[in-house]
Amino acid sequence: MRRHRLAWLPASGILAALLLPCAAAPALAEVSVNINIGPPAVVVHEPPEVIVIPHTMVYYAPAVEVDLLFHNGYWWTSHEGRWFRSRAYKGPWVVVGPRYVPVEIVRLPRDYRTVYVREQRVPYGQLKKHWKHRELERRERRGEWKDWKEEKRERGKERKEEWKEEKRER
Repeated sequence: MRRHRLAWLPASGILAALLLPCAAAPALAEVSVNINIGPPAVVVHEPPEVIVIPHTMVYYAPAVEVDLLFHNGYWWTSHEGRWFRSRAYKGPWVVVGPRYVPVEIVRLPRDYRTVYVREQRVPYGQLKKHWKHRELERRERRGEWKDWKEEKRERGKERKEEWKEEKRER
């Protein structure tokens, strides 16, 4: 009988060793919060043709059903009150705070899709070249404006000096 009791002793020790860590482990509570804002509803299968919106540096894709805009090297779209930005028209999209959306995009007229439908169309393959060319022209015009402003300032200074001289002569 003694032999029989001893045979169970190693088996019960192994069983106790296996169950002991489970029984001794403290209960862990875990809280997980996941807010899914989801990707914007933009699905573009082929490179979009874009239309230039006059007097801005903004382009839009007329064949895409949602607002898909190109400005300053980025693609922009809004979805459910949030703005998204990407380097490529397919994404990946990143959420952007409203204060970081370019003013030219925010100030677009609501009916721009119907008003500017007949404006200049630019194939996707020429978009970046076209945009860079327009950006250079814009900067040159800005430079001309600065030159004009500087000339005006100089003329004002000359007139002021002439006025002072006339006043001294009197």
